[in-house]
Amino acid sequence: MSKKYNAVANSEKDVSQTFLKGAAILTLSMVIVKVFGLLDKILLTNIYSMFGDDVASMGMGLYSNAYEIFVVIFTVATGGLPIAISRLVSQNMAEKRYKDVKLIHKISVPFFIIVGIVCLLIMIVSSFIYVQLIKSPYSLHAMLCLAPTILFGCLTSIYRGYFEGQRNMTPTAISEIIEAAVKLLIGTLFAYLVMSFGISSYEQSGTFLWYTFSSEAEAQNTILAFSVAGAICGITFGSFCSFIFLWLKYRISGDGIPEEYYRNSVDARAKRETFIIICKTAVPIAAGAFVMSIGSLIDQIIIQNVLSNLAATNPEALYSQYSAYYPDESFYGEAATGVPATIHTRLWGCYSSALTLMQLVTAVTQVFGSSAMPNVTSAWTKGNKDELKKSIETVIRMTMMFTLPMSLGLCVLAHPIMSFVYSDAAIAEIGGNVLTLMGITTIFTAAITPVCSMLQGIGKVNLPMKLYTVCMLIKIATSWIFVSIPEINIQGATAGSLISYAIILVVGMYLLVKHSKVTPDFFSTTVKPLIGSVFSSAAAFFTNMLLSPFIPQRLSTIFAVIAAIIVYIIALLLMRAFTATEIKFLPKGEKIAKVLEKWHLIG
Repeated sequence: MSKKYNAVANSEKDVSQTFLKGAAILTLSMVIVKVFGLLDKILLTNIYSMFGDDVASMGMGLYSNAYEIFVVIFTVATGGLPIAISRLVSQNMAEKRYKDVKLIHKISVPFFIIVGIVCLLIMIVSSFIYVQLIKSPYSLHAMLCLAPTILFGCLTSIYRGYFEGQRNMTPTAISEIIEAAVKLLIGTLFAYLVMSFGISSYEQSGTFLWYTFSSEAEAQNTILAFSVAGAICGITFGSFCSFIFLWLKYRISGDGIPEEYYRNSVDARAKRETFIIICKTAVPIAAGAFVMSIGSLIDQIIIQNVLSNLAATNPEALYSQYSAYYPDESFYGEAATGVPATIHTRLWGCYSSALTLMQLVTAVTQVFGSSAMPNVTSAWTKGNKDELKKSIETVIRMTMMFTLPMSLGLCVLAHPIMSFVYSDAAIAEIGGNVLTLMGITTIFTAAITPVCSMLQGIGKVNLPMKLYTVCMLIKIATSWIFVSIPEINIQGATAGSLISYAIILVVGMYLLVKHSKVTPDFFSTTVKPLIGSVFSSAAAFFTNMLLSPFIPQRLSTIFAVIAAIIVYIIALLLMRAFTATEIKFLPKGEKIAKVLEKWHLIG
């Protein structure tokens, strides 16, 4: 029997083991990717801090602005098809319709290329409109440099969804690491070179490229805009390299399905029928992702416009809170030269810096969602209720085990962690205030993704779109209310997320139980990790509080995190929250599991 035959046969293994293996691969890659991403933000912050105390938050604000319209269009281009392909490939693999699997891939290629080109052009045109809506003209350069990423992302998604549907997460993992590494190296290098050249050119001649300036503030903002565009070029080049890897992987290694399986498979459906099935599956999934991204975009537009209006109508309120961090023209602008106030962009930069840390948690649960999809789909297609229950419980338990301690840890160590990561005082202090509430919010924003993936896995592809629509409506309304209060301003941007995601998570879990006819054991999957997380976060808080007066803050933060991890593991072991299957996926897991079983510390 061939190696390829064995690889496919292995997909018949126990559902939870397959999920854990796939999740372990993607989690490892996601950790590496997020570490690279965090390093990218840290390096960019430090680079911009070299050129002025108030430059870093402005730079990160421009960097974040470039992403917002991109995310919406990118979601339209890639939000539905990769997940749909993963689900359909998994379903057809379970039904042993291998010719259909090949046809699905064949049809997806030209469709993705056309969608990618169209969305690339839409991104370019809409960039000019969007910068006017958020009153941030300096964001345009970065947005235009980011546009080609949409096309390369579409091409990449062709192969990621196909491999993931076969429960082969390794190509996706490697491609993501390549993308993040190139982004880090090329992006930070370009950002520094452009900033250094620009400042040097302005100091020597008062010009930069073809620009002349009426004030130093205008020169700094323009040079910074080109520098951020340079950083964004790293993302575009990284996505191109990721696509090249996946394309070569597919061309050289094939699709992973042996010829014996094709010969014994029933004939594939007609191309038209397959295309209709793909669209029916992809459109609702893409619509749900689109609602989330467009809601986030509207949320950002509202938040930045509310902050901009505050600067115009009540600048003293913002000045009294943030004058220690930013120059006066950030709040009042420069009427003589026409340079607008930039405080809204700077505060958004602080918010987005905190958001980067939150996304370390949500990225892991997105991995669980991707890994859950083919396993839940397979169990549902086979009608195996025991496997379905086991798979759902595994996803919920692993999600909560990661989400709860990390979220509560971000909450109690918000300021120390922001100071540890970012050297800029404004980002550390203002972002720390934001992260305190954002830590609690992370519990709900991180947990909803796997729940929606499982709903899609059991065929309820329309429900996540409806959930996300309600979620975004609540989020936009509440964010508007809280940010409008001058004393709260940017710190209220997270309140909408907390309220909306908490409601939707409860509703989503109810719908999952209702439609799957499976009731998970919530005590073992949720309550036990919650108890352990409370003890863990308490250990982190008191360790930092006791040590910080005597040792450097960064060192006390490290000790606090270590204490939290130790207390959390001990608490989970005492409650027997781990299973032998989960332990065995750790390095030396077989030996560890035997020792823990001997001491009755695992279920």
